[in-house]
Amino acid sequence: MQGFDDIIGTSRPMKIIYNRIKQAAANNINVLILGESGTGKDLVAQAIHRHSDRSQGPFIPINMGAIAKELVGSELFGHQKGAFTGATETKIGKFEQASNGTIFLDEISTMDEAIQVSMLRILETSKYQRIGGRRFIKSDARIIAASNENLMELDDISSSNLREDLYHRLSVFTIQLTPLRERSTDIPLLATFFLHEANREFEKKVVGFDDTVLQVFNKYPWPGNVRELKNIIQRAVLICTGKYIKLEHLPERIKSSSNDDVQTLQIPLGMTLKNIEKLVIQETIALTGGNRKRAAEILGISRRALYNKMESF
Repeated sequence: MQGFDDIIGTSRPMKIIYNRIKQAAANNINVLILGESGTGKDLVAQAIHRHSDRSQGPFIPINMGAIAKELVGSELFGHQKGAFTGATETKIGKFEQASNGTIFLDEISTMDEAIQVSMLRILETSKYQRIGGRRFIKSDARIIAASNENLMELDDISSSNLREDLYHRLSVFTIQLTPLRERSTDIPLLATFFLHEANREFEKKVVGFDDTVLQVFNKYPWPGNVRELKNIIQRAVLICTGKYIKLEHLPERIKSSSNDDVQTLQIPLGMTLKNIEKLVIQETIALTGGNRKRAAEILGISRRALYNKMESF
C-alpha cells in the first residue's frame, strides 16, 4: 500500500498530513483533526495513537453525534449506581477506559453546553467525576478531537455549538485534512485499493476500470470524499458481471458529472410547500455527501436554521 499506516495517498497534500501525524505522535498534546465528512479523520486519529508512546494503551473512539444528549455524560464519564433512574450498577466511562491511551471524540461540535463545561474542567485539571459520584478521578487519556466543520475560521467557531475557549484548548495541534477533489492524483490509487478489497469481500474477480470511469472520477467533486469513493466501488464490483467496471455500473450522479448538465430535482404537482422544502433539504444533503455545512451554504441558510428545519421534519 502506498501511503502511511492505513492511510492511502502519495499526493503532496497527503505527504504534508503524514508529517503532521508524525509530529503529533511524537508529542503528548491534544490534537484537533478538521476535515469534510469522509476524509478519514478516524484513520488519522488511529495513526497518531499507533505511532505514539501510548500505542500499547487503548484507543477509545466515540462519535459524539451518535449519542443521545441525555446519555453523553454517562458515556464519557460513567455513573455511580443509583445516580439516576435505570442506573442499576456503576458504569465506567470512556475516559476511564482510555486510561494510559487515547480517547477520540468525533463530531466534537455536537456537544451540548454542559458537557463542554465538563470537558474544559478535564482539560484544565485532568480530573472528572462520574455522574452521581463524589470522588474525583484522575484522567490519563490523551484527547484527539475531530470535526467536519472548519473551526479554524472564527466565524465558524462563533456560529457552531462549540465554545471558543474549548476550541482553543483542543486545538493545541491542528491537522486539516484535504478533500478528495483537491488531491485527485490519489483517486486511481484509492480506487484500485478499494477494488481489491471489494473483490475479496464479494468473492469477485473484477480486473480494473474502463478508462472512461477514471475520467469521470476525476471530474466528480466527491462531496462524500474517500468514503463515497469506497461505497461507489463496492456497489460497482457487486453488480459488475465482466472484468472491468464501466460507466453503466456507476450511480447516475457520478455519470452526470461527465457533462455540463445541471443536476435537477423533479417535484410532482400537488405536494405541499412543507414537503417540497423537506425534499429539497434531503436531496441537498445527499448531494453533499452528508456535509450539513455545505448543504446550508447551497440552500442559502445558516447551519443552525438547517438543523432546526431537520428537527421539525
